Amino acid sequence: MAYHVSQDDEHIVIPDGPVSAREVRKIIKEKKSADYYELEAAEVINCYLDDEDLPFVPETGERDYSQYGWIEARMLISNKGVQDTIIARPLNSDIKRYPYPNEYVIIAEYFGQFFYTQKINLRNRTDTNIVAGLSKTAGAFSLDIQKENLPIIENPTIRTLNAEEGDITFEGRFGNTIRLGSNVKEIKTQDGVEENTGKQNSPNVIIRTGQGVEESVANKPVKEDVNKDSSSLWMTTDQVVPFERSSQRAHGNTVPNQYDGKQIIINSDRIVFNSKVNSIHAFSKSEISMGADVRMNLESPIVNLADRMATQPALAGDITMDLIDKLLDALVDFASGIAPSMATCISFKIPIDSIMGPSMQLAATLRSLKTRMDEPKSKTVFVGNPKGPTVT
Repeated sequence: MAYHVSQDDEHIVIPDGPVSAREVRKIIKEKKSADYYELEAAEVINCYLDDEDLPFVPETGERDYSQYGWIEARMLISNKGVQDTIIARPLNSDIKRYPYPNEYVIIAEYFGQFFYTQKINLRNRTDTNIVAGLSKTAGAFSLDIQKENLPIIENPTIRTLNAEEGDITFEGRFGNTIRLGSNVKEIKTQDGVEENTGKQNSPNVIIRTGQGVEESVANKPVKEDVNKDSSSLWMTTDQVVPFERSSQRAHGNTVPNQYDGKQIIINSDRIVFNSKVNSIHAFSKSEISMGADVRMNLESPIVNLADRMATQPALAGDITMDLIDKLLDALVDFASGIAPSMATCISFKIPIDSIMGPSMQLAATLRSLKTRMDEPKSKTVFVGNPKGPTVT
């Protein structure tokens, strides 16, 4: 809200009697007019973000959600008492920064309406800039302007980002940040010698939520840490990211020695990809490597490997081995049955040596094979067989 601050004009001498036009111009020139301020700071009393904050629409009796995000505030200069408050809407309809009670915003009046814009950085902190009571002018106000049941947001462990010249940063109160930066910088080594480690034309975008770096020095800014922050997305063009894999399963030469160049790294406790209507596609000019310390599941009514139009079905290990086991049993029985076969010679039955030896050897071999039925079964890859035959 605009206001004036009057200037002292006691030093101006007003002559007695008639004055000339020149003297009038001199008096006007010497007289200082009041300073005019178009913008005024105001202390936030309430921010309309809950249903109970919003007024009712008289015609419908429903809450007036057109006032969502508006604030009630008290001017710091022009207020006339504790009850002298104004209602202001956000100046920007696209990017909104909702203040907490007892924080301070800039108020302007346009088209007969009050608007508020960014918070005033009184404490130079990311988590909170609360300084209660600066709008209390005459006497002690008994009104408690803190909104009830608000969560405590003051958290001194949340720090502002340690930025580089040229960076653009967006910092939330809760340890969530976006950096539009680059890898153009000089880093001092421990011995104080500057080492040019930066790269020209190396823009990056770093998004993180959940500050993981702890800093013991009060108010000291911190940088993002791709391994310690709760969730991170790093998009780089020419930068080494010190990313540490959570699984150390070997991938041969597919795992890079360092994560550098043009890349996107996503790191979190859980990552979910979900396609509500269409497909998920992953393409690689080289290889696709995936590793897990416990299990990798691939579930679908149809799974095609190597060829989308593949028609050769995979074999279910247990069922296949069960079928082979039964075949071996049958062969063992057959070999054992023909081993004592006898030929008739002049009414005498004599063993047929040419059958007995091989038959007994076959039966022994089959029995040995039956003890190795689990050897072909993979200990790491398993396939489903929901519609396979039942072996009897």
